[in-house]
Amino acid sequence: MKNTLILLFLISTFYSFSQNSAIKPYSDYLKKIEKKSAKDYILQKFKNHDIVILCERDHSEFSQYELIKDVLSDAYFKNNVGNLFTEIGVLNLQPEITEFLKTKNLDSAFVEKKLNTFQQNATFWFIWERYNYHYLLRTIYDINNVSQNQISYFPSDVEFDWKTVQTVEEYTREQDFEIEPRDSLLAYNIINQYKKLSSKNNKKALIILNYRHAFKIHTTSNNGELVKNAGKYLADYFGNRAVSILSNRPIFVKKENRYVYELIHDGKWDAAFKEQDIENIGFDFDNSVFGNDDFDLISAKNNAKYKDVFDGFVFYKSIENQHLIEFYDGLVSKDFEQEFFRRYKIQLQYYEDSTRVKKLESKEFRETVLKKLNTTRKRKYPNFEHLIERRDTYLND
Repeated sequence: MKNTLILLFLISTFYSFSQNSAIKPYSDYLKKIEKKSAKDYILQKFKNHDIVILCERDHSEFSQYELIKDVLSDAYFKNNVGNLFTEIGVLNLQPEITEFLKTKNLDSAFVEKKLNTFQQNATFWFIWERYNYHYLLRTIYDINNVSQNQISYFPSDVEFDWKTVQTVEEYTREQDFEIEPRDSLLAYNIINQYKKLSSKNNKKALIILNYRHAFKIHTTSNNGELVKNAGKYLADYFGNRAVSILSNRPIFVKKENRYVYELIHDGKWDAAFKEQDIENIGFDFDNSVFGNDDFDLISAKNNAKYKDVFDGFVFYKSIENQHLIEFYDGLVSKDFEQEFFRRYKIQLQYYEDSTRVKKLESKEFRETVLKKLNTTRKRKYPNFEHLIERRDTYLND
């Protein structure tokens, strides 16, 4: 018995000295809070709020849309919320998308064709290659096809129709959002549509915005420029009726002339979740060590804390269990090839990429492009090994 007690003392002593002191406050906080899943945390926020804004990770990261699917599929969401807004998807597609998503028992081939059409026309880019949009629309259609309480979906990005663009000059004019910044238009589109919902006594909605668009503050860049964010406009309009949630993600850091991925607070947050073996949790930033941390998701001069920019946080799947997925079979369907290359050329001209414009004359080059876009690419973050190394630095000391 005496030897057993000595052994237990030595083990506990070793652990207390081996734990990195940099992550101890985070780990201690995670030990004591309620272990509420990310899905349950998001749904819980609808009990006291009309609007939940979820900050999307990299547009291509797939696991976050598995979480979103779980939220949309939940009976509480279908019965009590039922409305979804996204940054991705141009506003003018909304009537056609709504008709499609609320028509039951369509032929499977027709469903796939419509999903491709919406993907191909989702944005002012020549193609939207992120598979998540196709997956999200498929998710909503499948839910609505078997449910009495259907989900209403509202793409909310600026209006853009490739049919009206025939030249690079017309593209430049249509794609110029500097006169009226894109974020103010995005927020206006959401608010305007929401007012129509409110008149029907259907007041709750999930809003998915990417990165800074979800910030509930405007930010000041390092060169002093004020960057206006849609989340701030929405926070001003909805007030306490809205809550904004960040999910675990890498951050963008500019090194030399390019952006690379790093981790929030150099990986300390991720290390704490890893140490506590937590893959799925949600909690408020208020009165938390996480919320009181300096806001470093973006390089800015605001001197904000995380609780100033977001109300809550969900951790869903660690960095090694996140994947970026782009392209899929049929993205550039046979009947879309000519239109695709027409758009591609215009956008290359817009960026004055004469070298690649010349390459478009090559059949071999065009075939290479088509093969790439019609082949699913699943990958880790580009500097995945570096991210893991930074996180594990705080686990190995």
